[in-house]
Amino acid sequence: MQGAILNVNGIITDLDRLQFAAWQKVAMYEYGMGLPGKLAEDFKGLDRNAALDQVLNHFNANADKDGRQELLAEQDQFYGQVLADLSEDDLVPGIKRLLVALYDHYVKLAVNDPAGHGGEITKQLKLDEFIDVVGTKADAAQPYRSLAAKLAVPATGCIALVTKQADLKQAAAARLTTIGVGSADQLVGADYRVSQGGDLRYQMLEKVWEDTHESK
Repeated sequence: MQGAILNVNGIITDLDRLQFAAWQKVAMYEYGMGLPGKLAEDFKGLDRNAALDQVLNHFNANADKDGRQELLAEQDQFYGQVLADLSEDDLVPGIKRLLVALYDHYVKLAVNDPAGHGGEITKQLKLDEFIDVVGTKADAAQPYRSLAAKLAVPATGCIALVTKQADLKQAAAARLTTIGVGSADQLVGADYRVSQGGDLRYQMLEKVWEDTHESK
């Protein structure tokens, strides 16, 4: 195992919670009232355009193309404010221990954040010293191929830690060994799966990679 690519959301910290907090700020600023917390589940895993649709539907509002771009820019600004409050307390339990172990075993590390805030997030969480490559929006179309190339590691020499089926499929298509974190029904086809990030151990990942990489 020469490289590991980790999704920021769900593997390192909970970005769905932070994105929703930013949308709540947009709602308060634009419509004079926030979004109720019970809607947070409906926003999980949505891209920003789909999340905007949820906001507009909630308030029975409409927006043309320019209006949508203004709202998305506003949400991104609020999201940046929320990210500024991130601390090590917001890390997924056990993830720093895993990153240190990978780093100590000379495994090159990349983080994938399609929204392009990966660098800022890893600095806020005091993880940047362990990370070799931070994905950008330019990597979003094929993040696993792109980040493996930036690590200068063969895709078959990498593992991908993912929480969503879409990411799992992309990583598998790029011929990485896939480690799913979450429920079995959301991670069908993973090379290995654990229920939560705290279950991950370096020795486990190395063994899974050894068992699977030859067939990739």
